[in-house]
Amino acid sequence: MRCLKTIAIALALMGSTALHAEEYSIKVATPETPTSFDNLYLQIAYEKGFFKKNGLIVTEFMQLKGGPLATTAVVSGQADVTATDVEGVIQATKAGYGVRAVSSPSPKLTYVVAARKDITSWKDLKGKPFAVSRAGALSQYVNFPFLARDGLTKNDVQWLSVGSSRDRLLALSANRVKAAVLYIDDVIELRDSPDIHFLGEIAELLPNYAHELLLVNKDDIDQRPEKVTRIVQSIMEACRFLVTNRQESIDVFIKYTNANPKVAGEIYDYLLPRKVWGVNGGMTEKLLDGALDLSMQNGAIDARIPHANFADFRFQDEALKRLGGPIPE
Repeated sequence: MRCLKTIAIALALMGSTALHAEEYSIKVATPETPTSFDNLYLQIAYEKGFFKKNGLIVTEFMQLKGGPLATTAVVSGQADVTATDVEGVIQATKAGYGVRAVSSPSPKLTYVVAARKDITSWKDLKGKPFAVSRAGALSQYVNFPFLARDGLTKNDVQWLSVGSSRDRLLALSANRVKAAVLYIDDVIELRDSPDIHFLGEIAELLPNYAHELLLVNKDDIDQRPEKVTRIVQSIMEACRFLVTNRQESIDVFIKYTNANPKVAGEIYDYLLPRKVWGVNGGMTEKLLDGALDLSMQNGAIDARIPHANFADFRFQDEALKRLGGPIPE
């Protein structure tokens, strides 16, 4: 009897080891180049071995410029996972593409609107060039509620597709545009400029709007759910690493951006108390409702659609379970 029990235990351990040893190849696409500190979790998961730890072998790590390109990479099958804006996910699924959001590693907006000193209010932007990454991107449509508040429409502004936050910063500094939506990374660099001031923070009117969702292929959801769970767990672990390892996180940020170490530290210290990383996955019904509300206000959708049409909570829930549950935020 004891012998049979020993054999049973040995077989169970072998099965567990075999399951853990199963590996999946993945291609990762980042939405911003250079990255912001807000969405550094993909780089952290890659550089600090969280993908590898969870049996995910990264065969390609693509650095793209903008959420629409990142979304397209997953839609087209060129990447297995990316982080991208909520409205981009809604529009992709509305168009019939097989993708779903599975967590929100960046659940809060930290965009700041910077403007030339002659722009004293949003009303002054009428007819003026405004830098965004590209038409239809998050950096454009998060401004619409502010324009509407001051009696302007989205067509009252000249939207100029410039590229990353860094590119928008350069365009604003050179007076090619009168305003731009910037990451806090770039705002800190501009704070002492006599020619530029800040109109406000986007989160002021959009406190329940996620900056980015983690996007995967529905084929993986349907056919390789274990792969998706491991991806979500890896990113969740990366977010937890970000909030507990200041200097190592700063070092990774500098590697990908060549940022000044002092400025990098100031950015980290600004973001940490604002709880910008989804240590428990980040995706909530409330955040998805916020995205749907803005989509309807912008005319992107005519009516509210079910969350299940573009998001799947199962993998975030399972990853949390494997990590022992949520941690204090």
